[in-house]
Amino acid sequence: MKNILLIFAVLLVMTTACSKESALNNGSGSTGQGGSLARFTIVGNYLYTVDGTYLSVFDISNNNTPLYKNKIQVGFDIEAIFPFENKLFIASSTAMYIYTIANPESPEFESNVSHLTGCDPIVANDSVAYLTIHGGNRCGSSINQLQVYNITNISHPIFKKSINLTNPMGLGMKGNYLFVCDNGTGLRVFDITNRYDPQVVNIVSGESFVDVIPAGNLLICMLTNGVAYYDISDEKNIVKLGSVKN
Repeated sequence: MKNILLIFAVLLVMTTACSKESALNNGSGSTGQGGSLARFTIVGNYLYTVDGTYLSVFDISNNNTPLYKNKIQVGFDIEAIFPFENKLFIASSTAMYIYTIANPESPEFESNVSHLTGCDPIVANDSVAYLTIHGGNRCGSSINQLQVYNITNISHPIFKKSINLTNPMGLGMKGNYLFVCDNGTGLRVFDITNRYDPQVVNIVSGESFVDVIPAGNLLICMLTNGVAYYDISDEKNIVKLGSVKN
């Protein structure tokens, strides 16, 4: 059992960039699954990466010879990328950008929405986008919120709601539930049956959560000091299965 946890920990560490706020993140049509703080993702035969300003595209159809294909200037203070179907949701410290990858080698801008300054992990599906804004010295803000956007019309995202939290970081979706790492409070579990009106149904305490990866009935959690995983077959009664600490 500990070996399995160690593998999870290694995978998460391997996908970390310059801080613990970068984990492998993939969506529909990709080769894996990961958290909401990722700076790169794989969709089909393409690897997409973001740095502070640019979105870069690599063809990885041949694993032995990945090919650089494109670089697009997105904005400033780009922090994370999240894929869903043929869209890339890109988070900066002041905005959420949406790009289509209908042509996977040439992502095209579709829309963006501005928000209060702060670090902002993001997850989305075909109708809703959730992002957290957290403050702190690096993020340049004292705002700590979960924000909800209607993206049914991808060209015109509509802000629906904000929920004040303690210090929210990574988040993940599974069916009708949203998991939000709220540093200082715990892992908040929201019922999102009404996609635009999340309601807290559970708070898991005892760890300092940074990011989460829902994988079936397993929730893999990046902590400030390691990795933990939980049984989420009953989202209102989450059971801790184990952890590996630094």
